[in-house]
Formats: sequence, structure tokens, C-alpha cells
Amino acid sequence: MFPAGRPELRAIYLQLASGLRVRAVECGKSDAPVVLLVPGWACPAYVFRENLVPIANAGYRVIAVELKGHGLSDKPLSPAEYRLGEMRVHVTQILDALEASSAIVCGLSMGAALGAHVAVSSPERVRALVMVSPVGFLGVPGLRLARVATGRLATPLFPRLAGRWLIETLLAIVNGKLRQITDSDVDEYWAPTQFPEFILAMRHLLHEFDWDAPFTPMNVPTLLVTGSRDRFVSRAAVESYRRIMPAIRHIEVRNAGHVVYDEAAPIVNDAMLEFFQRASGERPA
Repeated sequence: MFPAGRPELRAIYLQLASGLRVRAVECGKSDAPVVLLVPGWACPAYVFRENLVPIANAGYRVIAVELKGHGLSDKPLSPAEYRLGEMRVHVTQILDALEASSAIVCGLSMGAALGAHVAVSSPERVRALVMVSPVGFLGVPGLRLARVATGRLATPLFPRLAGRWLIETLLAIVNGKLRQITDSDVDEYWAPTQFPEFILAMRHLLHEFDWDAPFTPMNVPTLLVTGSRDRFVSRAAVESYRRIMPAIRHIEVRNAGHVVYDEAAPIVNDAMLEFFQRASGERPA
């Protein structure tokens, strides 16, 4: 599993105050400013494979974390662990374990919403925020159907259904037209399904996480990145974020789908690094 074969990257494990252990992939000098990359639902650190080195080369310590339930991190079985409040605390505990009093937080999808919630509840911990394809403020298309399909009676069947075909289908849905899905992509996303606890954790997130939590203005510099072919983030949603936070910067990547970090890595990396530089002078006192 990633980052195997990438000697410039380091796989680390963080012990959290909750007692959970989470896996992360790190790059950059240990004393550099921290950039925390937070993935979305069912995403491992692999989703940030093309972002880590460019950000580190710009002078940052960049860490792509695998949230609880994901990747090779611990996978608690209690559904309550995957509620919004608990997930928000989980992210702050990751910052604590990194000994980072503050960080630039860059999230994808559900991870973008989590970053925003941390920025609202603990603004001193977030120096700047990057939200890529944020999902978790205005619901998720098809969520009601997904919840019906993943009811408790169907739970024993989930491990049998999580084959490569399902991963290929999901990747085809979330990607746009900028890159082809490879066998390696499918393998990396499929690998965590060997753990039955992973399947249960993803089910718990669908049912327990608050996917409709209000978007609240934040007192931190914020960059919003979306793809023009994203099936999960509507133009109406983007306009609502811009209306609530007029100072938010927005970049739309043409022909990109939901996973813009992956599909359009050079564009996203350049946009983030420029934003980091500008945001360093914008942080309120």
C-alpha cells in the first residue's frame, strides 16, 4: 500500500488522546509549518499522492492522514464514533498528536467540511483552510437511497459486495475527464476493504455523520476549489458558500470531477501554494 516505493515519503502512526492510533503519510522537515491533508469518505492517504512532495518542497511539513475507520488507521465499531462532533474532535486530536498548535488544513469532500467545522470551533488551530469539493453542508445526492441500501439487515452482506467492481464503479462516478483510472488506483482504494471493520465504518459514516450541517462563516483565510464535472457539489452550493463568505477565494477546474486533488494535481498544488503565501499575511491578529 501507498507509500510503498516512494522513499521520499514516510508512513507514521499517531497515538491520539482517545486511545486510537491513526496512520498518516508525511513529507518535509519536522520543524516546518504544518499542512494537514484530510481525505473524504472512504479515501486513504493515497488520494494525496501527487500533492505531498510539491507542498513539502515549498517549505512545509505536510501530513496526509487516514481518518479513523479508514485505510490502516484504527476502526472503532461504535456508530457514535462517526458523528460530526466526534469526527471534529478526532481532527483536533490529530493536530495535538502532531504537536501542531496550528496548521493549514486542506480537506477533500467530507474532509473539507470537517476542516471548516474545526476552523469554526477552534479558529486558533487553523491558520488557513482549503476546501476542495466540500460535501457535508447541503446534503449528498443519493444519500437517502444509500442509507436504505445499507440498512442494518443488509450489514452482513457488505464485505461480500465490496469487490473491485464496486471500487471501479465509484471511481468512475467521482472522476471527471482529466485522467484515466488505473489498476493501481483501484487496488489502493480496494485494499482497506479486506478489513470488515472498514466496511462498517463507512456504513456508520453514511448514517451517523451530519451531512446537512449549516455552513458557517469562518475567521480564517479560505480557498474553495471545485470541478466543473463534480456530481456532488452543485453550482448552487458554491454560490451559497460565496454568498455566506464573500471573501472566500474560489477556483473551478474545468472538466475535473469530485477528486480534484488527484485529477488536477498541478493546478491544485499551484493554487494552494499561492494561497498559502497570500494567507500568511491575512491571518487576523
